[in-house]
Amino acid sequence: MTDQPSRQIPVSSAVELSDNPFEDLLPVTTHAVMDRFDHPLSTQTWVMNDQARRDRCHAILLLGGRAEVGLRQGTITCKAPALVWLPLGETQRFGVSAGSNGYLLSVADDLVARHCGDGSGIAGGNSAGGGLPLRFAADTVHNVTLQEGLGNLVLLERSFEAIRSELMGNALGASLVVGAHLQIILTMVLRLAEGVMAQRNQHGPGSITFQRFLQVLELHFREHWNVADYAKALGVSERRLGSAVLRATGKPPLTIIHERVLREACMRLEQSPLGVAQIAYGLGFRDPAYFSRFFKRYMGEAPGAYRRLRRAHERVRDNTFAAWP
Repeated sequence: MTDQPSRQIPVSSAVELSDNPFEDLLPVTTHAVMDRFDHPLSTQTWVMNDQARRDRCHAILLLGGRAEVGLRQGTITCKAPALVWLPLGETQRFGVSAGSNGYLLSVADDLVARHCGDGSGIAGGNSAGGGLPLRFAADTVHNVTLQEGLGNLVLLERSFEAIRSELMGNALGASLVVGAHLQIILTMVLRLAEGVMAQRNQHGPGSITFQRFLQVLELHFREHWNVADYAKALGVSERRLGSAVLRATGKPPLTIIHERVLREACMRLEQSPLGVAQIAYGLGFRDPAYFSRFFKRYMGEAPGAYRRLRRAHERVRDNTFAAWP
């Protein structure tokens, strides 16, 4: 996309952070800003070095069109419908193609921390997040493809629009309402990126190198990077990366890379109506036959057989009293 001067749609306001959540009527510093891009006639680009977005977390809900996010260590390209969460300090720029539709939310990290738990990652039962690892999710790059017709898209659009409305009005308790919808957005991230979070929970926090590896893996697993590519992006040697991943998981980096591709393949085979060849191309495989061999080597069955078995299993599960009209 060709960068053009950033154009902020005037729907933004501020949320004051203080010990009293209701003291947000006369904000001093902007802690949240929302832009609604609504079918622009040309490419629209934001450069994340302005006062409203510098040193912020970002949430993007892409309802229509295509978008590109420039990060410190790569680029995310996504096609609607999609939900992208970007933690503090990762994002350099964001652009959408002509005709795109959606929201860009930028929030201060301390607002996220207040409403979604502390840096330990697990919010307590009586604290923000209700025991869900919302803060843990907020510290990771997520690029999730949404499925239309499942209700997730509608729920997310309502939350983004509610935050937009609160920031425009800045009424009494606006920070509480914004915080509540931030919890909803990050809860949806947890649901939709369940495999990624399960991997992190299973392996524990691990080293900083390992955590950075998982984040870069989310960006590039579809590009079939090898271990050397990841080591270069992280600025470490292959040996150091291998040691960090092995300590955290008991597995070499290549296995973790392959497992991530397989989780995505399984999810798409179970949920997407696309054919096996189209799924293969979407995962970066140039040859669907190679994808089938790769999948069968790890899963023990070809992609088509895997899909038929899972769908047959779902039909059996639906043949219960609970599924009756």
